[in-house]
Amino acid sequence: MAKFAQYYLMYKGDAGSYDWDKRQEHLGEVFKEDSSIEFGLGEGNQRKVFKHRVYHLNANPNIIIMRFANDKDLPIEKDFEETVAKHEPSCFLIIDNREGMRSVAIQYRREAFSSTSQVSKIITENLTQVLYHDHCYSVDILPDYYPEDLFKAWTNLQQHITALRFGTPNEEPDEIARKVEQLKAKGKDYFDDSLMSSILQLAFEAKKAKYKQMYTISTEEKNSVLIVDKTSAIMRNLLSYSAALDMPVELITSDGASFRCYVDAESENLSKIINRDFNCTLLEYLFNSKKKNGEDVSAEDISAVEEQIVEFINGMIHESKDELKEA
Repeated sequence: MAKFAQYYLMYKGDAGSYDWDKRQEHLGEVFKEDSSIEFGLGEGNQRKVFKHRVYHLNANPNIIIMRFANDKDLPIEKDFEETVAKHEPSCFLIIDNREGMRSVAIQYRREAFSSTSQVSKIITENLTQVLYHDHCYSVDILPDYYPEDLFKAWTNLQQHITALRFGTPNEEPDEIARKVEQLKAKGKDYFDDSLMSSILQLAFEAKKAKYKQMYTISTEEKNSVLIVDKTSAIMRNLLSYSAALDMPVELITSDGASFRCYVDAESENLSKIINRDFNCTLLEYLFNSKKKNGEDVSAEDISAVEEQIVEFINGMIHESKDELKEA
């Protein structure tokens, strides 16, 4: 599985923008074919062009998959002499350009680019160059951040939250113990470590057995509201557990939707972009006729991948407001 950072697209124009109401059509035209746009940085002989390929879903051509490559010199030693080899690692972008949609998912892949923000910057600059030249408006690709404060989100959605889900740690037990002690020193009103050893033992035993263990807290009565609570020992320990490990807590609503946020509103959380998992091996099927095992990619394979892509982006809908300046 690969991680994708969640971004959203916002248009910026003024009263002189041409065909402002057709801006999503314009974006679709830019990605119509591989040759419809060139992505590069710099000018003249110093300009670097990034190779890319696009794929439009058969189910909905306004959902676009892009493979975006970065050529790098890879130092190697050949016949006892140092030399460089041509290396073109790539990452994937998933762009939801359906009517009213603005979502963009960018794959985390340091082998190709240092960060997803670097990819976003390159794409933004080149899109703006084309769209401003042709239609007199620009575009931003902005990161979607986790909500900062669990209690604020939980309170605001009090009539809809039916469960909370807590994830499992990646750190070693000694490191977790150190972080729990640091949190204890902060004197948070929800802090409680009376059950911490049991919670961690269960989490690490599950991890050892290769289970994806998650703790879900809900009421005994099915689908009833989960009231904001800092009093029960189990809730206080799970909140302390997530806060110490700086892990988001997933809030589940009565209609089955979910979103994650952090326990405390602290400044360092502002850099945390929402991320999601997707199997990039499946995305390769859209660009290659063969699988890694040599089998042909079938029409059924493509349909199955497209179905998963639609499900993936439907979970990251962002309601962004474009900026149109009045004269």
